[in-house]
Amino acid sequence: MTEQEILSDVNDELFALLTETAGLQEFLDDFAVMAARRLSTTGDVSCAITLVRRKKAGTLAASDDVARAADEFQSRFHEGPCVQAAQTLEAVYCPDTSTDARWPAYLSRLDTQRIRSILGVPFSLEDSGRAALNIYSSRLDAFDPASISAARALAEAASSSIRFTVRAASADDERLNLEAALASRQTINTAVGIIMFQNKCSQSEALAILQRASSSRNMKLRLVAERVVESATQQP
Repeated sequence: MTEQEILSDVNDELFALLTETAGLQEFLDDFAVMAARRLSTTGDVSCAITLVRRKKAGTLAASDDVARAADEFQSRFHEGPCVQAAQTLEAVYCPDTSTDARWPAYLSRLDTQRIRSILGVPFSLEDSGRAALNIYSSRLDAFDPASISAARALAEAASSSIRFTVRAASADDERLNLEAALASRQTINTAVGIIMFQNKCSQSEALAILQRASSSRNMKLRLVAERVVESATQQP
């Protein structure tokens, strides 16, 4: 196959994943598995996706437990080839995890017998954060220039799909946070109404009673409000 035919084949598979998977996480997990399959000829490659936002890194998806564990160590120590690739938007290659001195905290905790070389290739996510495709191999110096070019091409082809899923996940998180905030406010308002009825006081006085209870018990206002509502609903 020509390079253009390979790219077209990758895009077709990405489109199928995007339209056929049940949700965002399933798409990302399936993409990690697809990347591992396409970038390995001997079954010795594992893949993960790291997202860096507000200087914090996290694993979006992984093809297997080996990749997930290796990736989460990078997030924990805030260093490693994949975190660096996401932050600098440049491919970063570690040919030998047992001798590389660039990330001492990370590599000292990594199982260098199972993971001998690592390649991090960045995704272009524009304003959705910075991310990298992380490729782990059990072989020493596993990635030659052709392999690195193939990984770059795969990341480039997947960038728009990953960008879409990250934005959708962000919007979903914002929706869930808004729903949680509205539910919390509704509970507090209900508790204030109960206190007003029980104490024959104004709304501001009832809120002050709730806030004093929150402060004296060292509890969040929402939790105190939940207890007030629960207590009132249990009364005969």
